[in-house]
Amino acid sequence: MTTPAEARRTTLAASIGNTVETYDYAVYGFLSAVLAKVFFPAASTGAGLLSSFAVFGSAFLARPAGALVFGPIADRHGRRPALVASLLLMAGGSTLIGLLPATGTIGVAAPILLVLLRFAQGLAGGGEFTTAIIYVAEFAPPHRRGALSSRVQVGSLAGFLLGAVVVLSLSAALTPAQMLGWGWRVPFLLAFPIGGIGLYLRSRFGETPEFLDARARPSASDRSADRQWSSVLLLVGVSVLHIVGIYMVYTYVQSYLIQLRLSPVTATAVIALALLAGIFLVLAGGRAADRRGRPKVLLASSLTVLVVSYPLFAALASAPPLWLIVVCTVALSAGPAFYSGVAPITYVQLVPVRRRGSLVGISYNVTVGILGGSAVFICQALVELTGDRRSPAYLLLAAAAASALAAFALTRRAARTPAASPSALPLTAESGL
Repeated sequence: MTTPAEARRTTLAASIGNTVETYDYAVYGFLSAVLAKVFFPAASTGAGLLSSFAVFGSAFLARPAGALVFGPIADRHGRRPALVASLLLMAGGSTLIGLLPATGTIGVAAPILLVLLRFAQGLAGGGEFTTAIIYVAEFAPPHRRGALSSRVQVGSLAGFLLGAVVVLSLSAALTPAQMLGWGWRVPFLLAFPIGGIGLYLRSRFGETPEFLDARARPSASDRSADRQWSSVLLLVGVSVLHIVGIYMVYTYVQSYLIQLRLSPVTATAVIALALLAGIFLVLAGGRAADRRGRPKVLLASSLTVLVVSYPLFAALASAPPLWLIVVCTVALSAGPAFYSGVAPITYVQLVPVRRRGSLVGISYNVTVGILGGSAVFICQALVELTGDRRSPAYLLLAAAAASALAAFALTRRAARTPAASPSALPLTAESGL
């Protein structure tokens, strides 16, 4: 049986890889205006920003392919090899972006290489987050699986926060010309030492008890995996708000605030405050999942996002004073953050141990590939096409509605399923997960 100390250490080892992953995404998002000038200097401001967001989205298109690679590795050879390989690829790609020559030096080859490196990072991302939450859930005591799995999401928000702090510090210390010349490289290069720490931690731990137990047993129960399509659809539905909410409020909104005429330093500081609040809300969501049951908490939080998102975007669009911008931004991020503390353990609990790496990885990452990178692009495109600064709210509303329907279906399934089979993690807190 896993001791509490072992559970804490394995949670840290799993989470730090997600810190590297989202740190890179955050840095790219926060530097999108600078990167547009570095790699798309001939474009207008709006077109350059859209091009930069399109490159941001290219990493997400690679995630399903990454899941096809790393998911089977996690199921056949173990969770740990998949976690080590994905972290190596993620940290290496970020480091190479930091060394990439600008368009002014090597011409069109620069944006092409940027897309290829972002694609490599997307492959790594396809195995990182889902394998990490599986790893933690399979180590965690049954009554704390929601709380400990939520810490993997905390690792993700910590990456966003670290990216915000690094970009904020550089923006404050350097002139715009220095940021454009070389300062933008520093945040990407910092992924190398962070990744080294993660690799050291992951190398010290073995396989999860559930994976070893499943591998030791006969595989006669694999036929049950063929009837997992309804669970896969529910997993996709639950993930919609998780994905759209996190990438909108912690990546796009920074650019949105700059378009409201906040300076990049001030806009990044506002997002950093929202991230600090979000970390505590993610942890609260994980604890609520253990105490109240996943489906009910998912439904309540998605309905809350559905109700409050448009008024908050409308308030921001009116360009209010700074204190109100801070309040609205923190409030806008609160619902998705709380929701993301519950979603990870829900993914794991829906799928049997033997197919967990593949089914969770592919289902989640196909959804990320479609919605994750496109969310920031769609939000900016809505503003460009309509001229309405409230228009990004529509995407968040649609995501909340889709996930509310999935959560409602989960509550009905949980009511019909008093106990889960040994091959799958149960649906409610009362039944042990």
